[in-house]
Amino acid sequence: MDLGFGSQNHTIGNAAAQALLEGAKAQEETVEAELARFDRLLDDEEGLEEIRRQRIAQLQKKHSQQKKWRDLGHGSYQELGGSHDARDVARDFFQASKESDRMIVHFYRPSTRYCDVFHAHLEKLAPKHMETKFVKINVEDCDHQGGGASYLVEKLGIVIMPTLLLVKNRKAIHHIQGFDEVGGTEDFSATMLAYVLGHHGIIDPSDDEDASEEVFKMKGVNSIRLNKGARRGYHYGDEEFD
Repeated sequence: MDLGFGSQNHTIGNAAAQALLEGAKAQEETVEAELARFDRLLDDEEGLEEIRRQRIAQLQKKHSQQKKWRDLGHGSYQELGGSHDARDVARDFFQASKESDRMIVHFYRPSTRYCDVFHAHLEKLAPKHMETKFVKINVEDCDHQGGGASYLVEKLGIVIMPTLLLVKNRKAIHHIQGFDEVGGTEDFSATMLAYVLGHHGIIDPSDDEDASEEVFKMKGVNSIRLNKGARRGYHYGDEEFD
């Protein structure tokens, strides 16, 4: 077959074949080096024991971290101030932000149907991402009650429902307002939301959440919204509450 290079076809073909051969050889050498390393380990009982001790230490550290997260309410999607007086919502919010390094806060109204979309996806993502605390705050009567939720809505600039506030190291790093960042439609998946949350560093997305077909389709349409950057952080620790 003529590739359009005339007499150079043969030369190009040889170069391509040589490149493939060199690539295969390098891969083979890498595999052989790994096998040789494992052979040395099998002959080194002290080395194997050290690897075993390191692995046990890693597992113990991971277990301890997971327990700490569970004790703080990570792994579930919870209501802040749901069973308390409205004035306690702000107190719960600031306390949670002090205890957890990363937190996603869904400001919602029960009467707003679009909020149910975020409810469903956050409920699904919370158990998968123990590293982050997932909470929600009902702001239905903020305009009338003037309670704790009203204070948060005003202080944090919550103007659109639904809004996801992303909190990292006690700072509000970004607002996800409505569905603009997830394709501009309510028909997005939990995987799509996880990708956006991972982009902002509020969760650690898994491989399937980081490169789904839905994500690739979205890029080029709304990616400009993703790359706007976070809002200026507000340090919650500067506020005192009675």
